[in-house]
Amino acid sequence: MSKTVFYIKLVHSILFLLIGISTIYVFISAALDQINMLTWWAFGVVIVELLALVLNDWRCPLTDLAEQQGADVGSVADLFLPEWLSDRLFLIFGIIFSATCLLLAWRFWT
Repeated sequence: MSKTVFYIKLVHSILFLLIGISTIYVFISAALDQINMLTWWAFGVVIVELLALVLNDWRCPLTDLAEQQGADVGSVADLFLPEWLSDRLFLIFGIIFSATCLLLAWRFWT
């Protein structure tokens, strides 16, 4: 693995961690009805990632960049994660994010 690919993987892994923590934080905040400014900032982080994926045909732009630099082809080829987990990330976080949106809507309207 080249240095460039390593650094792309590192940056993408850090961003993944930030987005994952943000997703879980918003879910817990909504579930506990403890919605505050940090909740909305975290929600914004997740929305920005969602927009990046939608605008790039459901592929992270950093994955494309890593593949251009010689990384193996794969949906999350530039993450330091086990393959069994990276293959299920969209499903796992899609379910959590959908539940989060429902909880936020319920908290907002009640």
